[in-house]
Amino acid sequence: MTQIRPGKRRDTDTDLATLKLERRADGQLWLCRNAESDPWYAAAVEKAKPADNKGATRDRGDGDAVAVRVAPCFPWSQAGQYISLRTTDDKEVALIGHLDELADDTRRLVEQALAEVGFVLEVTRVESVRTEIEIRNWQVETRQGPCTFQTKLDDWPHPLGDGTFVLRDVAGNLFLIPKPATLDARSNKLLWPFIG
Repeated sequence: MTQIRPGKRRDTDTDLATLKLERRADGQLWLCRNAESDPWYAAAVEKAKPADNKGATRDRGDGDAVAVRVAPCFPWSQAGQYISLRTTDDKEVALIGHLDELADDTRRLVEQALAEVGFVLEVTRVESVRTEIEIRNWQVETRQGPCTFQTKLDDWPHPLGDGTFVLRDVAGNLFLIPKPATLDARSNKLLWPFIG
């Protein structure tokens, strides 16, 4: 069981001093009650309630807990900053301003969760990009092997500030496109309309 220490920067409505996380046997992160009269936890449970008030919490024998996931906020180039804790219904219950604000054990837990959700395929070569109705089909080589994926027509690679780009496919997977100078001429030619 881990507890998040209060940080210098935090939402005035959120007191991270009483926020407690644990990873269960099911692999899920859980936001747990820290004390009987924990006002922050009560507010988080209220935020987590779905419209029908079912399934927001689960009894674990010694109190309730809310299942949460970590979601890094944009920009992805600042990986240790602005991490959202969200319910399974995608409602934010906490915003961690910076990983440095966390206790060591909590930081490791959040970093592990970030690594799990932040798996990024690194593109090494672009074989083809074909446009169809409302969709773009990409065929690429990645460090992990060959891959074919689709993006919406209005989804473009986002610059990360260091010359690299990130692209999200329709399934939510992330693809890191390295600096154009590190790719072959064909890949550069196919990417130019998107990252010019």
